[in-house]
Parts: sequence; structure tokens; C-alpha cells
Amino acid sequence: MKKIICTFFALIISFSLMAKSGKVVITGAVQNQSATTIAITDLNNQKIASAELDDKGHFRTSFKLEYDGYYSLDYGRNSTYVYLYPKDELHISFDANHFESTLTFEGKGANRNNYLANKSKVQAELTKDLEAFYKVSETDYLQNLKNVKTKHEASLATYDVQEFFRNAEKRALEYNRLLNIQNYKTSYKFYLGEEISPSDDFYAPISSVDLGDEEQYKKQPYYRYLVNSVWSDRIAAAPDVDGMLAVLSQVSSQAVLISLVNGFYSKISSSEDRAKDYLDLIKRVTTHQPFIDAAEKRYQEVMSAKGLTKGDISPEFNYQTVDGKTVSLSDLKGKYVYIDVWATWCGPCIKQIPYLKKLEELYHDKNVVFVSISVDKESAKNKWKKMVAEKELGGLQLFADKSFDSEFMDAYAVNSIPRFILIDPDGKIVDPEAPRPSFQKTRKLLDRLLN
Repeated sequence: MKKIICTFFALIISFSLMAKSGKVVITGAVQNQSATTIAITDLNNQKIASAELDDKGHFRTSFKLEYDGYYSLDYGRNSTYVYLYPKDELHISFDANHFESTLTFEGKGANRNNYLANKSKVQAELTKDLEAFYKVSETDYLQNLKNVKTKHEASLATYDVQEFFRNAEKRALEYNRLLNIQNYKTSYKFYLGEEISPSDDFYAPISSVDLGDEEQYKKQPYYRYLVNSVWSDRIAAAPDVDGMLAVLSQVSSQAVLISLVNGFYSKISSSEDRAKDYLDLIKRVTTHQPFIDAAEKRYQEVMSAKGLTKGDISPEFNYQTVDGKTVSLSDLKGKYVYIDVWATWCGPCIKQIPYLKKLEELYHDKNVVFVSISVDKESAKNKWKKMVAEKELGGLQLFADKSFDSEFMDAYAVNSIPRFILIDPDGKIVDPEAPRPSFQKTRKLLDRLLN
């Protein structure tokens, strides 16, 4: 197989242009700004424009756009898809404390992007009940996906948008439906903590998808996710590096190959049992030494990260509550402590909030305290306080003093969230990676310990 020459995380790919290039002008105003820069990136994570906010939260940027399509609007930890077309003139406004719910667009190109902003809110609402959405029969799950698509199509019909966008968005909705079919098994485990084995027929809709359409791969984010997911699963299913390489050799699209190889870096972190395989795979498909060096460094970090295990004494912590009171782990001695490590920008964390509230209600008179530790950056502390108040979060709400760099996070080798930790009344670890509030086995575990 030919070597793939790639740069570290960012590669430039040439494509034929589908629309005449032209300048795009974007202005905006941000309330309660928590970051100083706003950026537009393409689907290859290439930054194509950025702007600095002034002290009033205003910004302006203009740039040449080579082709129309979906791009990412990035502000701090917040990001959302926008659809840009050459010669658009957009004015963007939002409250940094409520990015998704306050995002609005005005000007040329506003209608299609207001639709997308509303689509994100509708999507969150339709999928917030994890059990109702996922824990159903295959037939009902497929119907749930159809209902989501139908809801978005009905919304799209109410917006006065150009035909090119209407067609692109209809394709995006179908690709997203197929992506949710492809990822059903992993999503089920992620949200509900249970293994399922969908039937072969369940995946039939995906079998007819052309996985080598470079034009769609360039412009359609959900097609890109779908293609990457299919190939990633096939690669992961191979028994060894030779088998993984054999699967990779079947990928005909250079753009897909580059994306997959870049993704192997994150696989080193997320697939600890096969981290060495992904490192070796990188070495066999690229000669770009900086990328190889970075992958080797990441592999060493993963292998040397030693989190605490069952029976170990939990490290002490001292964090502040919303009202500034300092709470330490030793203050909670004598009770079981169920810790939720989260952040206001973490979508999966937010989805767990209703289930955490249910746990707090069920066990309010038991010997357990629920502690939520925010790992937001210091600049987002006010946003954290507002979310605690608006969502009426219970238990002990604490703010980590050094975000992801706190000693607590290092001791537990926490590199992704949400993360849940259970500590016994003596301060010893019961489970350093406890089940999530949405998992049924969480209640079974607590019932066993508390009754």
C-alpha cells in the first residue's frame, strides 16, 4: 500500500469548486463574552477566518470563500454548523452564557443559518429522554429516527431558503439518520451502559451508501461522520495491524484516508487495549515524522497514566461552591460520595443532568452525597453559576480550581468527560469509573451499598 503523507491533524485537500468564489462578510456582537476570538473552520478543521472581539463583544471579519457548504462556527468550547455561500453578509449575535439558545443571524444568508440554529435546539429536545429514544425495539428506534428527520423537514419547509440549501439539508438529514443507525450499538452503550446486538437487517440501509463520494465528503458533515464511522469499525474489527492495514487499503478516497489516519491519534487515547496497534498502524502508513513523534508521545502518556483503582485512598480535594464556601472530601467522610465530573460545554454531560437529579431524589435520605465538580475554565465560572441556578442543580456543586489540570484530575487520569467516581465512607475508591446516572446498573449498585 502506498504511504500516506499527512500533516499533524490538518491537511489541505484540493477539490473541484461547486460555486463561484466570493467574499463573505461576518460581523457580530457577543454578550457576556468568555473568549476573545471567534472562528470559522471547514470540515477538515482548517481555520478559514477568525476575528478578535473588542471590549464590547463586537467583531468583524471578511474572507474569500471558495465553495458553499457547511462550516463550523467556533467560540470557546461552543461550536455549531453554519451554511455559508459566497457573498453572504451575516450578522451574528448570542449570549456566551447561553450560546445555543440565543444564537441568531441577520442579513444575507440569515434564513438558512437561523434554521440550523433552531435545528440544534429541536434535536436536543427530541433526544433528551435517552431511554425513550434508545431503549426500544429496532423497529421503534428506526421510527424515532424517522420522526426526528420528519420534524426537521417540516421546520425546513417554513424557512425561505435557496433551493441549493434546501437540497443540501435534505441530504444532511438523511445522512444523519444513517449515521444514527450505524452508531446505534455504541450510542446505546454510551448512554445506557448496556450491550446490544442489532440484527444484520438493521444495518441494511447503510449497505447501499457510496463510501467514496469525495464531493459529499467535502461538503456534508454527516456523510463524513458516516463514512469515517463505517471504515473505523471495519478497521477496529481486524484482529491485528496487518488486518487493519488490509482494510485501510480498500479505501479509495485520499480525503477519507487522510481523515482516518489523523483519527488514529485519538484512537491511541480512546482504545487503550489497542493503543499499540494504532501507533504501529500510523508508523506503517505515514512518513511524516512530526506526526509519528506526536503519536509516540501520546502513546507513552496513555501507558504511563495510572489512575486510582478500587480500594485506593481517594486524593483529597478542596473546591468552592457557588456561594464561595470551600468543601473538601474529608468533610464528606462517613458517606458514600458519587462524583460527577462535568463542564457546561459538554453535551453528553448535560444529557446526564435529569438522570442525576432522579438519583438525588431517590436517595435523598440515604447515606450518599452527590457531588458535581465542574472542570470549566476560570473564565466560564459565571456561566457555570448561572447554569447551576437555571437548571436547579442539586447536590454539592463545586468548581475545580485548575480545570483539567487540577491534581484531582491527574490522580484519576481523567482525560474525557462525563466521568463518574464512587467513593466509600472511609474515603476509599469503590469505582474510579462508576456507571452513569442514566445506567440502570447505577441504581443496582447504590441499592446494594446503601440497603
